[in-house]
Amino acid sequence: MRFIRGLVAFALALILIASTALALGSYGVGEAISEDGVKQAITETDAVGKLTDNIIQHNTINLGGEYGEEMQAILKSDAMTEFFTAYTARSLQSQIYGEDMEEIGSDDLNAAFSRGMDECLEKGTISMDKGERAMFDEALNTSMPNLTKGVNYVLGQMSLTDFVDENLAKQIETARMGTSDEIRYGAAGIAILACILLFAIYWRSKFGILLSGIMVLVVAAFFYMLSMMIDQTLSSTGTNIVLSRQMLFIMVSYGATRAMKAGAVIGGAMIVACPIFKLVFRER
Repeated sequence: MRFIRGLVAFALALILIASTALALGSYGVGEAISEDGVKQAITETDAVGKLTDNIIQHNTINLGGEYGEEMQAILKSDAMTEFFTAYTARSLQSQIYGEDMEEIGSDDLNAAFSRGMDECLEKGTISMDKGERAMFDEALNTSMPNLTKGVNYVLGQMSLTDFVDENLAKQIETARMGTSDEIRYGAAGIAILACILLFAIYWRSKFGILLSGIMVLVVAAFFYMLSMMIDQTLSSTGTNIVLSRQMLFIMVSYGATRAMKAGAVIGGAMIVACPIFKLVFRER
């Protein structure tokens, strides 16, 4: 009887590991391609800073040579950083989901520059009176079509949003199909059922909940190692990898880290719950 119980527990432990890995993997994929995951990649690679430097180098923002310094200050503002970050994040997600990517529009870029100018004037990095500001706005509006064209050209040259080639697109599509909400919640349900059965098998000792927690932590450790491997790869070869690939690796690392944290919390909670259950449901 003890042998059969051990055999069943072993099979349930394997099922628990597989279903937990699938559930956390699905969660990790979702986090990797989320807006937060994309923004993490943009931040760590300083993609927007490089974009801004390239725009300045291509001399697309001098407004006829009259406002070069002011435009450089605006480009470095938080408002413009947020604008380019949000745009790049949307573009990357469009690539991931196989959607058509739209270029930056003149109206949106104009509004972003206006917010950047307001910020610079407030911080004192730019000094203009009302008359000078009106002249600047007029020059900006006149130059906006060419400015927008130049910014979109630089974006295209940097290939920030072109890391998803045909093969990778197929892999992403397969991953998304394999980690749909139905599969994610189905895998989580199987994992919960396996935990309940293990708990029932070892009801007297309450060992089942401890074993379940350990199995979940094992899966969490796998995602931790995956994240560490990616981080080490980036540390050793990051400068030799194109910017778009660096961003992709960081997104995957971000998703793996989020999955690891979720698994660590769940597994740790189970282990902590084991002695509590022993006290609450102890044999009288």
